Amino acid sequence: MTTTKTIIQLITPIVTRDLRTLDDVAPLERDDLEIRHSLLDQGPSSIESEFDEALSLPDTICKAIDAERSGANAIIIDCMGDPGLHACREVVSIPVLGPCQTAMHVASMLGHRFGFVTVLDRLRPLIDNLAATYGLSGNFASFQAVDIPVLELAHDMNALNAALANKALTAINEDHADYIILGCTGFLGCATAMRSALLKADRDVPVIDPIPLAVHMADALVKTGLSHSKLTYPEPSIKHIAGFDMPGFSAGLE
Repeated sequence: MTTTKTIIQLITPIVTRDLRTLDDVAPLERDDLEIRHSLLDQGPSSIESEFDEALSLPDTICKAIDAERSGANAIIIDCMGDPGLHACREVVSIPVLGPCQTAMHVASMLGHRFGFVTVLDRLRPLIDNLAATYGLSGNFASFQAVDIPVLELAHDMNALNAALANKALTAINEDHADYIILGCTGFLGCATAMRSALLKADRDVPVIDPIPLAVHMADALVKTGLSHSKLTYPEPSIKHIAGFDMPGFSAGLE
C-alpha cells in the first residue's frame, strides 16, 4: 500500500536567519510528513508590532504562492500574529493555518478560558484584536508578557522557562485561566518545562505549543481533504501592482 506524503510549508515571516531552522521541527516529521521552510527576502528582523507585521505581508504572500506552486499541501505562518493569514488564503487553495487562530480555538474547545503568555506587553492590543476577530474575546482570560524581545529569547533558556512558568501561574491563579497558550512561536519546545512547573505548583493546566499543534492540524486537514472556503476567501482579481512581484496576480500596464 502506497502512503501519500503530506508536505507542509512553514513560512517564517522575518528575515533573521537561524532564528528558525528545519532542525527545530524535525521531530515532527514522519515518513509520510515532510516540513519545508521559507524565510522572507524582504521584511522585518522580528515581529513585535503592527508595523513589523505590515512590513512582512508582501513577501509572506509571495512565499505562500511559491509554496503551493512547489507542491506543498498546506502552509503554516510561523508567527503568533498570524500575519497575512487571510490574504494568503485568498491566493492559494491549500490550507493556510495561523498558529494563533489554531491555538485559541483549540484552547477554547478543550478548556473554558485561556491565558496567553508572550514576549512583550506592547503586543496586548494586537492579541486582543485577534481574539475579537476570531470570536473568542469571551474565552480570553489573561494576557501576560515576559518582557524578553524575540531576538533575545535563546540567550538564557532557564530564565525564559522560569519567566514563562511564573506568568502562566499568574494567569491561572489571578485571572482564572484553565488553558495556557505559548504566545510566541519562538517559544517552541518550552511547553514541556512549563507544564512540569505548573504540575509542581499543583495546577493541572495544559500548555499549547502552537507550532506542533498547527503542524498536526494541517496534516489532519490535508488527510481529510479540507481547506478554507473560497466563498470566504475568493481569489483576488488580476490587476496592475506596482513595486511587488505577485506571480499570477499582477498584470503589466497596457
